[in-house]
Amino acid sequence: MIRRALPLFAVLLTTVLVGAHAAPDHGEHLQLDRSAPAADSTVSTPAEIRLWFSQATQEDATSIRLVDGDGELVELGEVTPAEGRTVHSASVPGALAPGSYTVAWRTMAADGHVVRGDFSFAVASTR
Repeated sequence: MIRRALPLFAVLLTTVLVGAHAAPDHGEHLQLDRSAPAADSTVSTPAEIRLWFSQATQEDATSIRLVDGDGELVELGEVTPAEGRTVHSASVPGALAPGSYTVAWRTMAADGHVVRGDFSFAVASTR
């Protein structure tokens, strides 16, 4: 029984291994390349939140939210795309109080995949 199953197993294993290497490359998935403020940085009050993506996003598919250390949503300006929809920014109206903040973002790649993430930064006290 085992002797008859070995050739079948070898064929299946070869098919899987060859198929894995011969699969067409559809390129990288959209991801966040960098941000301003940068993740885990300490800054003075930023004038805007800016996100750079590895690929263009779908039109009107990007949102940026800013949450303070108490979990309160901070109002931002409208999200504005630039550079062929690979860069998105939202203005920060007014000064932010010193403390920790989290940026939560969501967007959609040209292929329809929804991508989201978050990162934190801190605003330094101005003494």
